[in-house]
Amino acid sequence: MTTCPHLRPRSASLTLLLAWILALWVGPAARAGASSGADGRVIVLGFDGADARTVEAMMARGELPNLARLRESGVFAPLGTTNPAESPVAWASLNSGMNPAKTNIPGFVTRMFLPDGTPMPTKGFAEDGVMIKVEDLAGAPIPTWSPLRLGLTIAIAALVVFLATFGLLLRLSAGPTWILSLALAGVGGWGGYVMRSYLPDAIPVVKNPLKAAPFWEVAAAAGVPTRVYDGQQVWDRPPTPNAKVLCGLGVPDARGSYMSFYVYTTDELFFARKLDDPGSDTGSGGFKLRVDEREGVIETEVFGPNNFWAKPRLEAEVAAIEKRIDEEPNMAFKKSMELDERKRELEEQLKRPTTLPMRIVRKGDAAAEISIGQSTQTVAVGQFSDWYHLTFELNPLLKAHAITRVKLVSLSDSADSTPFELFVNTIEIDPAKPPFWQPISQPAEFSAELARENGGPFETIGWACLTQPLKDDVIDAVTFLQDIEFTTRWREKLIYAGLAKNDWRLFVGIFSEADRVQHMMYQYYDEQHPLHDPVKAAREVQFYGETIKLKDAIPAAFRQVDRIVGKVMDEHLRPGDTLLLCADHGFQSFRRQVHVNNWLAAEGYLKLREGKSGGSMLSNYVDWSQTRAYALGLGTIYINAQGQGYRNEAGQIASLGIVPPGEVEALSREIAQKFLQATDPQTGEKIGVSADLVKDIHSGPFLDREADLTLGFAAPYRVSWTTSSGGFYAVGGKPGPFVSNNDKQWSGCHVSLDPDLVRGIFFSNRKCDVPAGGGVDLLHIAPTVLSALGVPLPADLDRPAIALR
Repeated sequence: MTTCPHLRPRSASLTLLLAWILALWVGPAARAGASSGADGRVIVLGFDGADARTVEAMMARGELPNLARLRESGVFAPLGTTNPAESPVAWASLNSGMNPAKTNIPGFVTRMFLPDGTPMPTKGFAEDGVMIKVEDLAGAPIPTWSPLRLGLTIAIAALVVFLATFGLLLRLSAGPTWILSLALAGVGGWGGYVMRSYLPDAIPVVKNPLKAAPFWEVAAAAGVPTRVYDGQQVWDRPPTPNAKVLCGLGVPDARGSYMSFYVYTTDELFFARKLDDPGSDTGSGGFKLRVDEREGVIETEVFGPNNFWAKPRLEAEVAAIEKRIDEEPNMAFKKSMELDERKRELEEQLKRPTTLPMRIVRKGDAAAEISIGQSTQTVAVGQFSDWYHLTFELNPLLKAHAITRVKLVSLSDSADSTPFELFVNTIEIDPAKPPFWQPISQPAEFSAELARENGGPFETIGWACLTQPLKDDVIDAVTFLQDIEFTTRWREKLIYAGLAKNDWRLFVGIFSEADRVQHMMYQYYDEQHPLHDPVKAAREVQFYGETIKLKDAIPAAFRQVDRIVGKVMDEHLRPGDTLLLCADHGFQSFRRQVHVNNWLAAEGYLKLREGKSGGSMLSNYVDWSQTRAYALGLGTIYINAQGQGYRNEAGQIASLGIVPPGEVEALSREIAQKFLQATDPQTGEKIGVSADLVKDIHSGPFLDREADLTLGFAAPYRVSWTTSSGGFYAVGGKPGPFVSNNDKQWSGCHVSLDPDLVRGIFFSNRKCDVPAGGGVDLLHIAPTVLSALGVPLPADLDRPAIALR
């Protein structure tokens, strides 16, 4: 068939017009009806500690209708966790799709060596007090040039401005113009020089050792606009274009520490008044302090960060005094005493953090007016305050802005000898004004943006919720649950507001309250727990607007998970969106604790020094010349291998190891087999389910940061509190049994248990085939999200994507 040449342009134009019209009509309908593809949005909701067994049982009883609805329309499966099943390890792997030897996050606790080669515990998820050059930090309030350069720059710039102002605008004569300009420029230059001296050359920060990029960074780098709320184990990461990330787990408090809290009491039987007084430490980072009430008024102080700017100056003055005393042996007695007194003052200043005054004024029998710094509130007995806004001044340039809440537990009552008691929560970083040296979001200004949108601050500490004060018996279950509900409410508000925005294709929101509730409430939920008291378990409390018994706190927490998921499905999920739910791990009751070093000693692998019956640290009791293996951390064993130890700057190694490197693997396998046969002397039950050589289950460049052997306990066993720091359990001055009851309110757990016993949850609103031979693993999450977004998968992921239909 022949086509007339003069008709081709018109035919082509008509074809294009029809195609354009068709696209306008069909395109939106096709997009709205799509159930998959690279153009849809992806919502990932993470629920820390969401246990698959508990969720499945509650769905079967009809108690979680929204999760059951999601299962019916899509898929539910238990989610495999990492080994070890610890939150920072699991979240780092879930986020990145890589095993711990690639993420560089080995656990809450890992090993370091003292200069003499002695092993010691240290944080595995954070690096404290790392000195960072100020020029390497973004957001400094003034240029980070040298004081001389900054002063000269300001002086020259000011001279030019003043010469122009006086000479050209005001038309002064040359003499006065130069005199005034030089004088004012000199003042400005000197001011710049002095101001730069208030900015230290290096600042201590809490660093994140994470070496693997979370999936949202990969997506954002590929052009996917992303919002992340309470991202776990991702603070201290450089900003990625297209990603707004509020950081969660791992973020320190305003003091550069974790989970510090304070209890103030007038109890006459309590004597510690200063932070370093015996008995002031509650055990898990908190402090209890004695205060005095005089005519209804209490004057005390609240503690902020250490003054890292003043520290080197104070240390230099101490060193100068010591040098002068050494160089002048015949110094006059009076002068010597003056220098000694000044040295003691300086040393006391070095130990003291910054402070703000706190004043409590009694207002009748049911409330008190509580002032901290410039912030004052009236707080009723039994209630939490609103946020206090605190400013700790390090120098005229540097200030640490913080927030906290207090609970007035009781007022003194002479009639029944009730003492005054005030609980002061963690001194947290103010999200509206985070320090430039320790940002809590990416980009750094995102946290302030959220604070403005939220209408006020919110918790920023990476471990929100009052687990440690309850573990230390300084608060009660009611206070703990009040704080849990508070955390849920502000997280919901932030996350729902973020979901309502139209500036993202990937949204990640994390809730951690179910984890915290299970850690502390299993003693009421589990009738076999050694701390279970039926009367206490039946106590009625208010929780999330309903009256529950304490034994029902765990199911109540999971009903909140269900409610949140239902709200997201009904109000924020659009046609074509992918919704994934995940968890870092599940839970079990923690009834019995295993003192692993005691067991190693009983099996002949660890030897106590002569005359020692135990201790809280390895250095207290171990005979290294006869010790082949020791436990340190949460269910991990290290072989005392030759060549492992402290490496100095010259590359020389101080080692206490005795096991030849060629024998490490055989010894590890021998210990593993014995562990699998070990039984509880009291019950006869086996304490272990698995024992793996770490090199058999992990691979990557950071394998050397991990232990040799990781233990998987049977439920309801867990590694003991004593073992975590490398300790050895003793009773009455003698070595104790290697298994004992868990006597802490921290009554549910997941760490050190066999990973198959603590699986989390996986839900998807899209059907998929559950992988054979192990099911869905948290390592599947990152590639599955990226695949759903149409983003190419990084080559070093450890699992493929799950094909969503």
